[in-house]
Amino acid sequence: MENYLLKINRASNHVTELSELFRKKRPFTYVLERNLKTGQSSTFAKRNQSIANEAAVICGEIVHNLRSAIDHVFWDIVSPFAVDDREKRNIQFPFRETKEKFDETMEKGMAKRVSESFVRTLIDLKPYADNDGNKALYLIHHLNITDKHRLLIPTGNYTRLSSELMREQVPDFPAGLNNCAFGNTGRDVSWPTSKMNRHKRRAMKFPKSGILEQELKVPVDIVFSGGLSAGLMPVVPMLHQFIDVTRKTIEILSKHKFTQPEGELDC
Repeated sequence: MENYLLKINRASNHVTELSELFRKKRPFTYVLERNLKTGQSSTFAKRNQSIANEAAVICGEIVHNLRSAIDHVFWDIVSPFAVDDREKRNIQFPFRETKEKFDETMEKGMAKRVSESFVRTLIDLKPYADNDGNKALYLIHHLNITDKHRLLIPTGNYTRLSSELMREQVPDFPAGLNNCAFGNTGRDVSWPTSKMNRHKRRAMKFPKSGILEQELKVPVDIVFSGGLSAGLMPVVPMLHQFIDVTRKTIEILSKHKFTQPEGELDC
């Protein structure tokens, strides 16, 4: 099997592993806190940092494998046209931040040695971030670069919260909140409730802190904030999209694999 297919298969296995991790363990939860000393109730998000870190490492391996798969097939096509080892070491798929930089690469790069058809193929793939570029394709490169410097930590998106949903579980939750975008730290919503004196807390065997926590059943999307105007991207669907665009890119590029340098003849 070709190296790049092995890389894609490995990435697919990692997505399955990630989905199974999210099924068994929740990296993000949403809780109700009752402070019986102060008479204050609050709701807020909690992160299971160890699960979030485990997910981040898996995500990094996925985008690395996909980025490598694209580079492998590109190297197979272009390397026969390199004149020395230095040129071979510099061969990599031409991801660029802007269309302008991509166009410059097409003018000066080695792709033109392969064929005009190959250059046209690269132009049609639009592997850049701005204008009408292929954002999904470019994000594979962008997130791979990000992962070299810091973990791709996913975050919880609670934008489907509403008072109606919360009051089903917390009857005294404030009314009138709809389509709320709550964060991952601090207290999202707080409201006054009744206090409880120390003797009563002791009699009911509550913690000395007087703080009670209850996990709520709240829909939480696990997302990346990908930048590049991509907004919040649900992690698992996004990774499946990356695999699909990688397969399609490699399928398109592979049509040029057996182009020969000028002057070489088939025997």
